Amino acid sequence: MPRPFPPSWYHLTAGDRPERQTLSGKAEADICVIGGGLAGLSAALHLAEAGTRVVLLEADRLGYGASGRNGGQIHSGQRRDILWLEKHYGFARAKALWQVGEEAKALVRSLAARFGCKITNGLIDVFHRPADEKENAHFVETLRERYDYPDIEVLSREAAAEAVGSPSYYGGCRDRGAGHLDPYAFLLGLAGATEAAGASLFEDSPALSYRKENGRFCVQTPSGEVTAERLIVTTNGRSGPFEAVTRGRTVGVNSFMVATEPLGDLENTVLPGGECASDSYFVICYWRKSADGRLLFGGGESSAGRIPSDIGSFVRPHFLRVYPQLKDIKIAHGWGGVVSITPARMPFIREIAPGVMAAAGFSGQGVALAPYVGKLLAEEALGRVPQELALYTDLKVGRVPGITALRRAMVSLAIWHGQLVDRF
Repeated sequence: MPRPFPPSWYHLTAGDRPERQTLSGKAEADICVIGGGLAGLSAALHLAEAGTRVVLLEADRLGYGASGRNGGQIHSGQRRDILWLEKHYGFARAKALWQVGEEAKALVRSLAARFGCKITNGLIDVFHRPADEKENAHFVETLRERYDYPDIEVLSREAAAEAVGSPSYYGGCRDRGAGHLDPYAFLLGLAGATEAAGASLFEDSPALSYRKENGRFCVQTPSGEVTAERLIVTTNGRSGPFEAVTRGRTVGVNSFMVATEPLGDLENTVLPGGECASDSYFVICYWRKSADGRLLFGGGESSAGRIPSDIGSFVRPHFLRVYPQLKDIKIAHGWGGVVSITPARMPFIREIAPGVMAAAGFSGQGVALAPYVGKLLAEEALGRVPQELALYTDLKVGRVPGITALRRAMVSLAIWHGQLVDRF
């Protein structure tokens, strides 16, 4: 078996947190949610607050998947930008999907305020090729003029260097409507509110299988069983033997992060405005500062099952490429997690069986989109069928190989090819 990922920096610094029980024996619910990340907890919260009996099953601990390991960035829109969406789906649908992204950010802000989780505004997106300057300007102009989004501006090379504190890029844009937060703190707030609303949350309780019996679903775990009228699956394509549909539309890519020691006198040379940042490399780098002045930097990827023995050394060349002035700063901790992506880089949201809805493949955009999709799945389960859900459910999302060796080879080849293209 592959080595497990170390806990994230967020996990190590969260302080005491309640441990939930393992499901033992039988439990009854109106709706059973499988997966305790941002999408699953949001679905459970909105269902419970509507008076629905909810049981949520998490195979590990809540937030120990991607939801508690990511860069904490709240992006605008979808994973694909509006220029790509217009080309593939037309302006009307692209604008509707953009509006979904705006509503998703608003939901995260509302929930974060409710839980006392701080959001810092602003995201700097920088590009590493001079040839990207024209497209960057067109992207910003389109958002401002055709999408009525005034919170974005072009950054020249000089302005981008000042904004991120690095001369490594040729320009970019600043999105004041985006932002960043501690994703695990946000998730813990969501879990507490979900439990307070009456939902039952179980940890170390993987869903192994389900069957239909007397008109109700029976979900089997190692030591218990849940019966429910409907199921919502939010395991991001990582359901093990429980279901294979979402796995067939997603592939996992390992992404790695580090937390440095506090930057001290160098802190003001990195993101002096407090925003977060990401770049245009195929193997994307993404970073922000923590509340105590550390650099939290993501860089470097691998296929599933390949975890470096020293994550800090693996990521270090990436952040030194951006910030050579930090060469003497030590890495306090390194960790990783799995980014679930689809071939289209758009979420795969479907009814995978009668009465079973699933969502997977947020492709790096999950901090904003996953809670909102969870809300949509809750509304669908309550019979409201929100029109926003239809924007996703008929999107064409291609299949990926089912054989593990082929999947890993495909990811490795894509990373190699992307790194090669990035050099030119």
